[in-house]
Amino acid sequence: MKCFQGSSRTMDATNNNLLFNVAQLLKEPVGATRKLELDTPQLVLSDGSNGPGERERLEARDLKGNVKLTRLTRDLLVQGSVAGNVTLQCSRCLDEFTIPVEAALEEKFQPIVDVFTGRPVQREAYEEDDSAFSINPNHEMDLTEPVRQALLVALPLQPLCREDCAGLCPQCGANLNEGDCGHRPDTTDDRWAALRELSIEDLPAGEDNVN
Repeated sequence: MKCFQGSSRTMDATNNNLLFNVAQLLKEPVGATRKLELDTPQLVLSDGSNGPGERERLEARDLKGNVKLTRLTRDLLVQGSVAGNVTLQCSRCLDEFTIPVEAALEEKFQPIVDVFTGRPVQREAYEEDDSAFSINPNHEMDLTEPVRQALLVALPLQPLCREDCAGLCPQCGANLNEGDCGHRPDTTDDRWAALRELSIEDLPAGEDNVN
């Protein structure tokens, strides 16, 4: 579907491969279901535009998944899983590497417009759900943002290119996975540095100074 007016929780980007018309399901009774296959070659997870603290631009490639839509009283429940390949920077050696990432998906979608009357949906205060995504006025459900959020949450906090990554030499910055740079770690305890600089002449003399 090409025409999309957005939802309240997006990164201002829609992946057309993750946009589905659910008008027919919204006309069916409570409990009706649909199964969808997700398949898109690329999904931007982070564009790095939110400043310090945010990951650099990240993309999921070869993304695939399966979800089930369930008709609730007024809304739709989306449940399933998605998986894709994401290139990250190793937290030890700083090299880039690609890992498979899989995430569970469970979100509620609420229609903005009633599928039968074409009028805006009126909800009581207790029916409002700030965590729910919107089904746009064309009765299209955009899974871009929930899939993006699910994959971001599934990423490792401290990614490693391999479990035994040797990291970088603290003296010259060489990648120790590529070989021994010749430097050895400094095992000196800096807490005693001041005492090592003292000479015997610096010490107090006399019995009065001996504890």
